[in-house]
Amino acid sequence: MTTRLAYHQQLNDALYELCAQTVPLQNTNIKESNEELLSLFSALELCFANGDDYTPIGQQIITRIVSHYPAITPQVHRDLFWFYGGDCLHFLSDDEIQKYQTLEERYYDLSKTDSDACYRNLRAQIFNMH
Repeated sequence: MTTRLAYHQQLNDALYELCAQTVPLQNTNIKESNEELLSLFSALELCFANGDDYTPIGQQIITRIVSHYPAITPQVHRDLFWFYGGDCLHFLSDDEIQKYQTLEERYYDLSKTDSDACYRNLRAQIFNMH
């Protein structure tokens, strides 16, 4: 079973690992910008751990990657654009947004009757991955 939050935390962790490995090697950005991006990940992790609102920091991370790190952008999982919403939604197609809306509705309905609803499996079904 993978909850919606746990699924997206796993994607965020993978993005952090990617950024931690590649951002310091980016010569196109100043060192402070690189350090700030990585520190945003630490702040985001604290928000997750404390149950605080993680959305604004997540949006900052995604939009900063898109605007400052074009080599990393294609490796950002599309689900994170949806998960953080806001300005991140501008980078999704209408078709993707529709699929994510369907996914959220089905997950919400399923989780009311099945506390073990698996977000990852439901996502695979809606995005025709099975």
